[in-house]
Formats: sequence, C-alpha cells, structure tokens
Amino acid sequence: MLVIGPRRALIDHLRTRGIAFSVWREHASFAIADAQQVLTAPLWNTTEKLKRTITEAFGDTHYSHVIAGTEGAVYPAALARRLLGARLSTATTALRCRDKLAMKEYLAEFDIPMTAFMAESSARSATEVFARLGTPVVRKRRKSSGGRDLSFVHREQDLVLQKDGRNILERFVSAPEASIESYLSGGEIRFVNTTRYVEKRHVNFVPADFDEGTLTAMLELNRRVLKALKINWGITHLEVYLTEAGLLFGEIALRPPGGYIMNAMRHAYGFDPWAAFVAMELNEPFAFTQAPSGYACVEVLHPGCGLVTAVRGEQRVRAHPAMREFHLKVGPGDVIGERQGAGQDVGYLLHVSSSPQARLALLDEFRHSLSITLQEDGV
Repeated sequence: MLVIGPRRALIDHLRTRGIAFSVWREHASFAIADAQQVLTAPLWNTTEKLKRTITEAFGDTHYSHVIAGTEGAVYPAALARRLLGARLSTATTALRCRDKLAMKEYLAEFDIPMTAFMAESSARSATEVFARLGTPVVRKRRKSSGGRDLSFVHREQDLVLQKDGRNILERFVSAPEASIESYLSGGEIRFVNTTRYVEKRHVNFVPADFDEGTLTAMLELNRRVLKALKINWGITHLEVYLTEAGLLFGEIALRPPGGYIMNAMRHAYGFDPWAAFVAMELNEPFAFTQAPSGYACVEVLHPGCGLVTAVRGEQRVRAHPAMREFHLKVGPGDVIGERQGAGQDVGYLLHVSSSPQARLALLDEFRHSLSITLQEDGV
C-alpha cells in the first residue's frame, strides 16, 4: 500500500494489521521508520510534476492500493492509482473534490444549493464583484483546506484582483455550520455521522444535536452531492451552512476529516473509524455501529498568539470521569504562533456525555476549569 499524506492513526492501524506500506509525505512530522519507502517531497500542483514524481519514486513497485490521508493528497493519489496499477478511483471526481471552483461549478448543474461564487480570474472589476457577491467578499484558495489563505474583503478599494487563477470569491454566509462524514463502499453509504460546529475550528459535537428536520435535510443534501459526484468508495467530509432559508452546500473533501472528528466518532459510536476507513479502501466488509452510545465533544485549543504565562486546571481536567483524551502541547514560557489553519493547535480535549444536554453543560464546565494565559502586549 502507498499512503500519500499520512495520518498518524492511519499508519498505526496499518502496522496493527501487518500491512506493508510506503509513504509520500510533505513534511517529516512523525517517525515512520518501518515504512518500506519514504518520500518527503511537495504534493505538486501540476499533473506532470505529480506523474513524474510518482513514476520516479514508486514506479518500480506494484501497489494494490493507494490511500490519501490529507486534502492535498487526494488528486495525487488518484493519479498514482493509475500509474501504479492500484485499485482505481475517478480522477475527475478527485479533482472536483480538491478544487473548490470546479466542485461548485459542477454541482451547480445538479441544483445543489450554495452561496454565490465566481472565479477571481474572471472578474472584470472590484465593482462587479461587490455588486454580485455583496459585502464582505470571501476570498479562498481553490486548492486549500482548514481555512488556510482565507480572507474577507470589506471595501472595493481593498480588492486588488489576482489573475493567477488560484482563488475563488464567494458571498459571505452568516449561519451556523456543520458537517456530514460518510463511509462508502460499492457506491452505497454504509455509515454516516453528523458533526455540529459549536464554534468553528474550536468546538465540535459528534454526533450533532439538531432537530429531526434539520438532520433529515442534511442527510438528503449529502446523498445528492455524493450521487452527483459518483463517489463509489472511501470516506467523505461535507460541510454545510444552516441558514434560516435552508441548507447551503459549503464544500466536500474526499478524505478523513480533521478537527479530531475521527477521535470523537471512535468514542461516540464505539468502533475504530480508521479501521473502517481502511476497510472501505480495501473493499472489505466492516461492522458499523449505526447508533451512538455517547455524545462526544472535542475542544481544539488555540488561545491566540503570544507567550504563555500560565496554564490552570490541567490536573482537574485530566481527572474528570468524562474525559477520554487530553493532550496539551504548551506550558509556561512557550510561544504560540499565529494560527493559519484549522490543523494548527496547541492541544485538544475530548469528553463524552450520556445526553446532548449533559454534553453542553460539560463544555461550559471544562471551559471554566482550563485556562491558558498569554502575556499582555507591552508587559
């Protein structure tokens, strides 16, 4: 197996099963000494560079399967499957799930509801953009994830149009957000989870605690998008806006979710989501638990930039009976840098409750118990 964009829990599961693997990673973030081969190199933005790298680095070995663990790995993995003789996926689907503009242009043909958008490279003037999209204008990289390279432009004079074809412009949506995680095999949805973004990039509830009508609408929108994209197997992560007028599609990723949602699903449903992911990739059966046995909350920690002067409540949090996972990467004297994407944090805590109401109360309790204090400016 070739893993492009490795995730630690994914590699751990392959080790547990004794599956031989090679790795293509962008950064040496954790040790993979037992891999048959490790390539540390960029996941290039051009098809020709990707093909050349795949052929030169891995072309001498036959791989039965190629797995993408991260957003940037989805399209390279689709190409690698063809070049290396592995189980095939649809390259056009992979590209549509990677490129926000291609994704939205394609899904608009299927009447999937979404906010207004346009390619920045096609805009004739800032005046045209604001007339079409309103204020503020949301600027995103077409091929990015986790909120990286996202900005809001509030005035026409501040929008200097870039014609390099890298950006998509969208109308701002002020509404709660959520996601749907799906496992697919044989073109059928085998398991689905809903996640509520209580505070985007900071707090996730798994499963979501919306009313029955909202949950039904989310699952139907998810089904329509997966059918339109012709996704046959793997795991998907679809984000939605819950506006007063109804749901709006945000975007979809053809890879495991971030934000420790996989960890939360493990504790909420009682199965190993990474084992399930590998089973879908290998076209194996898997016994999913459809109903939750608990209600998980993940709080992703990032208090802002600055020098940490104190951490309070750590031992109390660790000792709480509802706590399932707690990891803190900083202490007094450490400096926290700017958070450029959702994948950057200084730790997380994950707790499980017996009901949605208890989960909400516990979130408040832990927020009062744990604090990371930063040095004030000028002190």
